[in-house]
Amino acid sequence: MRKSYYYVVLAAFMTMSFSGCSSDSNEGDIVIDMLPKTRSVELTQEQKEFVNKNNEFALNLYKAICQGENADKSIIVSPFSATYLMGMLNDGAAGKTAEEITTALGFGGKQSVNDFCKAMIEQIPEVDPSVSLTNANCVVVNERQNIELKDQFVSDISNYYKGEVMELDFSSSNALKAVNDWSNRHTGGMIPKLMDQLKEDAALMLMNAISFKATWTEKFDEKDTQTETFTKEDGTTQSVQMMHRHAIARVGEETDCYTLLLPYGSGDKWGMTIFLPKEGKTVRDVINSLDMSKWLPYNYGSASPMDVDIKLPRFESSYKADVKSALQKMGVESVFDANKADLSLISKNKNLYVYKITQTAAIEVNEEGTKASAVTVAGADIADLFLGEKVCFYANTPFVYMIREASSGAVFFIGTYQGE
Repeated sequence: MRKSYYYVVLAAFMTMSFSGCSSDSNEGDIVIDMLPKTRSVELTQEQKEFVNKNNEFALNLYKAICQGENADKSIIVSPFSATYLMGMLNDGAAGKTAEEITTALGFGGKQSVNDFCKAMIEQIPEVDPSVSLTNANCVVVNERQNIELKDQFVSDISNYYKGEVMELDFSSSNALKAVNDWSNRHTGGMIPKLMDQLKEDAALMLMNAISFKATWTEKFDEKDTQTETFTKEDGTTQSVQMMHRHAIARVGEETDCYTLLLPYGSGDKWGMTIFLPKEGKTVRDVINSLDMSKWLPYNYGSASPMDVDIKLPRFESSYKADVKSALQKMGVESVFDANKADLSLISKNKNLYVYKITQTAAIEVNEEGTKASAVTVAGADIADLFLGEKVCFYANTPFVYMIREASSGAVFFIGTYQGE
């Protein structure tokens, strides 16, 4: 599949100084504040607890996806894309099906989940004008199946998720093009081809797309990027384009890894945290050791600022995850069973169940910054019934990374870079 490339074009935080300008008096000077105005996400106390629970969901989902044959692959997933999709499913679910979904998410009933998702969808894009985070949701109905959506479900999708409804003939090539065009449009071209074909007799699909674009607060200089050796966990090596920068940065130390926080945009809201395994430790050790009790050290005000020599690979990764299998490992089962699923709040005239949930995600990290996108899709069918003061942080072995918004504490992307 041909990849789509483009550079991040968002405004970065800049400190500007001018020499040769002087004044005999400061009286009458006009000071212009050119820094973007950031704002914090405002959540209720209950919703703040939901963020912590959702981060637990993020870790559990990521750990489930990373098991088995995926253990040595570069992986990128968006937990919040999955959260929004599960929120929409939950809105149409009842009984045990709804109970299993909310248990996996870790918080709330239907109304609480809807209110939380709405608050995040409306506020997160506004926290830093120099960082772009877009979100889109859609219900695609197969017009051949004569599905009649319940008015309340359509209203909730619009009100809480800003979602739209499309009616398409799934047997038509135009329908496939429309779905892929939707993905392309809402991921900034990063995921231009979401799927190769549609299931012609499927009832409907739920889709969520998240797209993130940001420049580093302090960019890497391209002239400092050099070809260097990256050592994989099996001991083999390969050449990568290694970016290099000397900076004051926040670093930390855990039992299994060292951490580095690289901020985006204005510098106080968005950031990527890199978890680099210590010698003798693996990415798997780091993933298994991550838990909610360790989130606090990665807040912007807590990890220690130090003089750091930084090396980070310039890389691109894409991954298609079987979210259905991961959710089943987490106890979400009945929604995938045609005889047990209760999605009775979606359709007026059909019994539905979910036959698959997948997520396609992609990330590009370069000297300018980062762009990352994810599309999560659910297909529904009809049921028949630390370190020293001056340190080196060289990411020349596999590592885990997260993209997180600080004021809410929410993790939007989590991934593993293995060197390929």
